[in-house]
Amino acid sequence: MVSSTNNTIMSIHIIDYDVCLTCRRESCAYIDVVTKSGTIFSSEGSVCPTGVLQGNPALATSLPFSKKECINCGLCAGYCSKSNLQADSNVGSMALSQCSSFGLNALVSSYLNKIFTFAANSNRNSAALFDAYVETEPEEEAFVEVDVKDALECCRNLLADFLLYKGQFAPEVSKGLIVLQEIPKNAGSQIYTVIEKMRLIPQLESKQIFFTSFAFLRYLFLNPQPERVRFDDIFYNPRSESLLDYKTRIFKELVYKL
Repeated sequence: MVSSTNNTIMSIHIIDYDVCLTCRRESCAYIDVVTKSGTIFSSEGSVCPTGVLQGNPALATSLPFSKKECINCGLCAGYCSKSNLQADSNVGSMALSQCSSFGLNALVSSYLNKIFTFAANSNRNSAALFDAYVETEPEEEAFVEVDVKDALECCRNLLADFLLYKGQFAPEVSKGLIVLQEIPKNAGSQIYTVIEKMRLIPQLESKQIFFTSFAFLRYLFLNPQPERVRFDDIFYNPRSESLLDYKTRIFKELVYKL
């Protein structure tokens, strides 16, 4: 069972320094930029969203993971080609304040690019309105909006995404994902009222908006599922279930407590 607390900080360790010293790929710091055929978007090219890791960590003058700029996201461990970095995944918080909005977008797209078929960081295309784009399976796309706390702003942006953008593979993009530090509680949250009222707008009645957290994306990234996952399986859809039911289901099915 993997549990989370807000008081524990993830730490990243080099397992074998000799393995790092002989590595020439440095995939912990840089990954190949992947452009999906038929789309203008590319996946992220660098791994570390704060730039604290800029190459082989064993060759750095001081260990990057000990610096305050390290947000404990675990991307370097997940992308290490030799599995020589170990990230403790039993925590629920990251130092997100150390990361710019561009860094947060890159972080989320890097997570999603491993969890799903393909994800792109819109930082690499300034004309894009959304923060990230993800293809979950053939002819199924989703927009992603990222913020630490402002769910309403993310929702407004998703509504604009739905109305203005028609998609690259599917004729219509019907899903949106909001990534926050914490999923809003149901009681008294305006965001769920806005989502419910979407049913009254013909252009938006069929759209679905899901929620997730940075901590949950990190868990899925560091603990890949045996099969490709679907939005409906792992993210919270307030139209279909309560937040309590969602957390109970996720804890049971994915052995993870948000």
